[in-house]
Amino acid sequence: MQNNANEMAVFNTAIYVRLSKEDIVAAQSGRESNSITNQKQLILDFLKDKPEFNIVSIRIDDGYTGTNFDRPAFQRMLNDIKVGRINCVVVKDLSRFGRNYLEAGNYIEKIFPFLGVRFIAVADGFDTGAGGNETKQMVSEIKNLVNDMSVSYTHLTLP
Repeated sequence: MQNNANEMAVFNTAIYVRLSKEDIVAAQSGRESNSITNQKQLILDFLKDKPEFNIVSIRIDDGYTGTNFDRPAFQRMLNDIKVGRINCVVVKDLSRFGRNYLEAGNYIEKIFPFLGVRFIAVADGFDTGAGGNETKQMVSEIKNLVNDMSVSYTHLTLP
């Protein structure tokens, strides 16, 4: 990625956005939705003045739950990572990445670092490529746990 001190690292980046069926229902009932367009725009705005990020793909899982990672666009992105095409994943926030605390944490804390992948959750201010990772890791664990609990609570309250 970086050959000498004067050369900037370049990250081949995948933008990942997800909208679950529950989000679609929320939007229809007048609650704010994390629409695909809004997620993409927020991420593109974040990346626009950062030349070190080379956007390779935008992966969209529209209408897929965040409680598991068996989603077509996520699996294509994971394949891109495994073959070395992608070394950075950017999402709007941790809840768009996934709502299963254990599985999301496994990707962020173990799989992505093992594969040399930088992970950024823009709205959460989380970036595995930035300093202060111990505190950020704890924050991500708490947010992932809240996201996981949120799904459990939603399923209990839905008719």
